[in-house]
Amino acid sequence: MDARETDPHRQETMRTIFIDFDGVLHPAGGPVGACLPFEWLSDLKALLSAHLPVRIVVHSSWRLTYPHEEIREFLSGLSALEIDIVGPGEKLQAITAYLSAHPEIDSGLVIDDEPNEFLAEFPLLVVACDPTTGISCQHVQNEVTAWLNHVGPIPLDAEWL
Repeated sequence: MDARETDPHRQETMRTIFIDFDGVLHPAGGPVGACLPFEWLSDLKALLSAHLPVRIVVHSSWRLTYPHEEIREFLSGLSALEIDIVGPGEKLQAITAYLSAHPEIDSGLVIDDEPNEFLAEFPLLVVACDPTTGISCQHVQNEVTAWLNHVGPIPLDAEWL
């Protein structure tokens, strides 16, 4: 029997957060060494710990540089059902392909500091971060919490997939 089948949190449907790193979990830009990588990871961890586990999917450009196992290790302290990584390509195309390949996702959220990369018709809620404050910003935390508190699925626009 697959270990996932015995997981008490396993669901037929899945709520998923697509996350960027730079500008979300630590400041974007600036001189090398000016900030700690993942300095705001504890903010995301606090938000997630008060809710049912969700799948975390990384769409950061780090996926093109670091091995996937190393990326999963960076986020291993999160209370997530699963940590996954989108495939190659630009963010929008990679996330769209991921959604098409994972029909169990019934509700998704994107957290990114470059919301202009996502068209207005994009089927997921996009939470925009200021690249200097990321997820440490109270407004961003409020938007993520509102999504996490939503009881039922937020339907995806099937025409996009």
